[in-house]
Amino acid sequence: MPFSFRILSLLVCAGVAISSLCACQPRANGEVLPAPQTQPSLDVAAANGTLPGPNTPATLYRANLCPTVMSLGENVADIARQHLGVRYRSGGASPKSGFDCSGFVYWVFARHGVSVPRDSVRQSRAGEEVAKGDLLPGDIIIFRIANTPNGRHSAIYLGDGSFIHSPSAGSSVRIERLDDDYWRRHYMTARRVLEAPPCDLELYASPELADSQTLLDEIARGSAR
Repeated sequence: MPFSFRILSLLVCAGVAISSLCACQPRANGEVLPAPQTQPSLDVAAANGTLPGPNTPATLYRANLCPTVMSLGENVADIARQHLGVRYRSGGASPKSGFDCSGFVYWVFARHGVSVPRDSVRQSRAGEEVAKGDLLPGDIIIFRIANTPNGRHSAIYLGDGSFIHSPSAGSSVRIERLDDDYWRRHYMTARRVLEAPPCDLELYASPELADSQTLLDEIARGSAR
């Protein structure tokens, strides 16, 4: 093969190679398309764990299991319902001895891990005042009743217009309606003592992991370690 033909062949190959390399580079004023983003699968997200790192995807999802005032109040209401039928006892503050009105409220919240005053007068000032139309389960309701020792009667709101309390001597813990004529006329105020705690649950790479039974399993496994 003549020497000049070899040189020509080399120049042609070099030109092809340069063209190929230039084809991978963005043009000066051309449109630059972003690199495709792929969401990791549930298995990959679980395998990677929850701590941010160099391989963490751009989009993270916060677990939506943070407690709310509503959910905490429903827990308080559930504890209260478990003691339906416990007899009234003046000065009582336990299921074994019996409950007076404020003793029942005091004991139920204590079982939930929340400290409230023991007497209904101080319970009527605890926490923050809540409008009657904004009641949530777990709010303390105060009635003004003249024939009680301190003129106050306390109860726990259950939701849907119902409350639970330990009424008076000869009775037991029971549920009644807030719109009944007697209670409607004696309604005084409501207090909210529950507060949602700061929520610092983990971030997850997958929305499915952040909102599924898998997350509960992950939390359970972590607490068992």
